[in-house]
Amino acid sequence: MSTFHILNGDCLAEKFPKNLEGEIIIWREVLIDGPVSDNNFFENRKKFITENYNSESDYEELVAKEFQRIQNIPEDSSVFFWFEDDLFCQVNFWFLVSSFNLNKSTVFRVFPKDKEKGFAESDEKDLLEMYDSAKEINGEESKLISNLWIDFQQNNLSKDVSSEIVRDLKELVVANENRFNGILENQIKDIQKNTEDFDEVFRIFNQKYTVYGFGDLQLKRFIDQFSE
Repeated sequence: MSTFHILNGDCLAEKFPKNLEGEIIIWREVLIDGPVSDNNFFENRKKFITENYNSESDYEELVAKEFQRIQNIPEDSSVFFWFEDDLFCQVNFWFLVSSFNLNKSTVFRVFPKDKEKGFAESDEKDLLEMYDSAKEINGEESKLISNLWIDFQQNNLSKDVSSEIVRDLKELVVANENRFNGILENQIKDIQKNTEDFDEVFRIFNQKYTVYGFGDLQLKRFIDQFSE
């Protein structure tokens, strides 16, 4: 039986335990931002990333090929999703679970010990302990997570859903709504009342509102959008 570890981003890959058996696949998308329709999905994503993130990186190589590797995971494999609890990571996680054929594989989610810090401050010992505590994603949870992705695409997430795999789901739904109802804008502007320095705004925002999980590029895009 083959083992695969799907990581959300390169930071975790840099300190991933060397003695942990399995092949690493890195997911590098930003599905919290931009078009998520099924129609021409990767074409539209590539266009969006290139135009809005000033990215000169090779989307085909860094994203599309890695997705194909996930699609090509052999049957009867053990697959571990290493994704944090914030909205950024969870939307990526929902998409991948909804796209993955779970019928013949055993699939797990690895949870960070600290929901707010995620994997960021974990050492190799911590990561091995998290791996040992991974929770299997059964058929019912897989269907629920797939439906979360569909609801996210339609901007129709419900607070009335609970999951053992997706922790604090209601908070995630509220955070997603905040992107559109003016609350996120006000949260950012309240911080900007005390400082105009972007690095400081980003630091304070991440301390106060860890549920979003935005990187500096996402936060800057939201600030620019609100300024238009």
